[in-house]
Amino acid sequence: MRRLIFLALAVVAIAGGAYLFLFKRADTERLAKGYKDADTPQVAADMFKRALDKREYDMAAHYCTPGYAEQLRRGSTAATDLGVAVDNLSYQMKERGLMRDEVKVVPFTLDPFPKDVQTTVGKETGDTAEATFVFSAPALSNQPASGSWNLKTEILHVYIRSLRYTTTTTASVPMKKDKKEWKFDFPADAPLEGRVAYLNDKYKNYVNPMETVTHEVKNDPATKENATQRLSLLEQVAKE
Repeated sequence: MRRLIFLALAVVAIAGGAYLFLFKRADTERLAKGYKDADTPQVAADMFKRALDKREYDMAAHYCTPGYAEQLRRGSTAATDLGVAVDNLSYQMKERGLMRDEVKVVPFTLDPFPKDVQTTVGKETGDTAEATFVFSAPALSNQPASGSWNLKTEILHVYIRSLRYTTTTTASVPMKKDKKEWKFDFPADAPLEGRVAYLNDKYKNYVNPMETVTHEVKNDPATKENATQRLSLLEQVAKE
């Protein structure tokens, strides 16, 4: 009996040591990349925005409460690939003057968490604060007709659909202090989990057509004349 107790304690010690090692390694990697500990709400906002700009969703997760952080980490690889594809397509389309109204909405709504966002942190009260996220929606000269792009709703704005919006582009996000660090308390609900599952399962089906169109727009003069038509490849994905 004494031997069994000893073995059980040894297993617990090894497991605990492994957990601490992995946790410390992740923390060391984060700090090495320049992501500071969020000792104030503003630092949390600055570091979160930095992670969005770099499409490093696993780093952004550190500045969120556990439920949402888990979903950011769960979909980080897929979200990064999709976000980079959106960035590349948008850049090439803008550079060549092809970003017409009927095209602008596509990369914007496919972005898992649009990085073109302004975050304002309100005054903290004890261990809580409130942040405001203002997303920069594409400027349209004419509103595209409803249903122009038949894309799966599961892939649209994966990480921001569940936010509490006060206007069409403004969301209010509570913050809280957790173990001396400030975190965004984004909602982590069942619809978010479903969208992340779809993202992980289907993201390549969206990334591949965008990469194809990006390459063609950059190198094929013929495609420049029918970029909108070529993007219909994404609608084929949505039917699957």
